[in-house]
Amino acid sequence: MRALIRSRPAQTSLLGAIVVVGCVLAPASTALAGVLGPDSAGGSPNAEGIRSLYFLIFAIALIIFVGVGGLIAFTVYRFRARPGVEAQQTKGNNRLEIGWTVGAALVLVLISLVTFLKLDQIRNPPNSDANGVSSPRNASFTPGPAKPAIPPNGRSLNIDVTGQQYLWRYSYADADTNSLNNVFSYEQMVVPTGTTVSLRIRAQDVQHSWWIPDLGGKFDAVPGYTNYTWFKISEPGVYRGQCAELCGRGHATMIASVKAVSPAAFRVWYAEQKAAIAAAKQDAATARNALLAKQEAAAKAMPSEPAVKAVPAPAAAIDGKKIFVAGVPATGALACGSCHALKDAGSNAAVGPNLDVVLKPDNAAMIKESILYPNKEIAKGYAKGIMPLNYGKTLTSAQLNALVKYIDEAVHGK
Repeated sequence: MRALIRSRPAQTSLLGAIVVVGCVLAPASTALAGVLGPDSAGGSPNAEGIRSLYFLIFAIALIIFVGVGGLIAFTVYRFRARPGVEAQQTKGNNRLEIGWTVGAALVLVLISLVTFLKLDQIRNPPNSDANGVSSPRNASFTPGPAKPAIPPNGRSLNIDVTGQQYLWRYSYADADTNSLNNVFSYEQMVVPTGTTVSLRIRAQDVQHSWWIPDLGGKFDAVPGYTNYTWFKISEPGVYRGQCAELCGRGHATMIASVKAVSPAAFRVWYAEQKAAIAAAKQDAATARNALLAKQEAAAKAMPSEPAVKAVPAPAAAIDGKKIFVAGVPATGALACGSCHALKDAGSNAAVGPNLDVVLKPDNAAMIKESILYPNKEIAKGYAKGIMPLNYGKTLTSAQLNALVKYIDEAVHGK
């Protein structure tokens, strides 16, 4: 008993030293933020909230680790086996047991309280600065199961983030309802500083995950579902991230970055992108008209068929709409409606472009060519290699003609 009484000053000194060491190491962990945890370079309020929560829990865990580890080390040394000394048997200590139970509960209460206080900063975006940029008032996110991240005044820069194997596409909402003429970019998103940016995150093919650590938390991009998040960057710079969900063989190359520039520089960039899209659209229309004129001229120059030639069976004998909706499973021809939207067929898929829109200026010959050679002309916002190249082999000539006739009549209302 005397030995235990004499050891109390040493125990008190050791416990005091443990607390001091823990308090010293906790601020040091913040100084090493770039090594031990998230960086603060982004300056976005939601990222700052996540970062401060991370380091609070890290500091508490560090103090507990040093305290418990130090106490174990002291106990092993102080009460080690000695020749001729019989160990004293101690059965329980009510004050000690109550103390560590209450202490652990208080730690959990502290973490929970701070977390709930930080949730508002993490989840709810603030208004943009006075010189911030915002989307037109009639450009809004489509309501879904998740809640859009919109500032209190309802003014933000709205950007669609679409994950597809193996890149990110960013589309900036504008005043009209035609998404095909929206300003867009791949891999790098350009945003203005001092602006609340609201993101609508979706996937085109498989599940991806949008994550730029300096700008906030991780959000999955899931086919058929919409997620929302936001950020607000205070300083110009480039903030990098990567797809955080294994999405296929090219997952490692699916990088993402956000470039923050001044509001004035952003307006210049946006105007240049808008002009480039308008010019590309005009060039495509010119090339399409030239191709159409060439095809019509070739048709006029073609000699008429002899009267004795057998007349082929009319394409109407085959149901083109059925081929569009269900395909031809026996030959491996996939259904067009599984990827394209067409009002007459009742399909609303968004993997490929909306046929009611993109085929409006095309005739039957051009529709047929786009089926047989889908990579020859790609609609804006879509990539090569998605549409199958085997329709010329999986469909007979009669089936192909019936499908072309149905699409032509459905799009042009014949």
